Amino acid sequence: MSGTTVLTEKWPVLGRHEQATTWLTIWTDLGRAPRTIDAYACGLAEYLLMCEREIVDLATAHI
Repeated sequence: MSGTTVLTEKWPVLGRHEQATTWLTIWTDLGRAPRTIDAYACGLAEYLLMCEREIVDLATAHI
């Protein structure tokens, strides 16, 4: 089972956003520590859930 599969099981919202899992895979492949990847995934999942709840278009979202 790959690391991103575990993360998408923990945070299903990640599985709904292919670019999110791609981004996490890149960081995993670069050798980041598992806890770091987990922290990134948690923060990203929270952001994506907020965007879904508030109906924010991720393609045009900005700070």
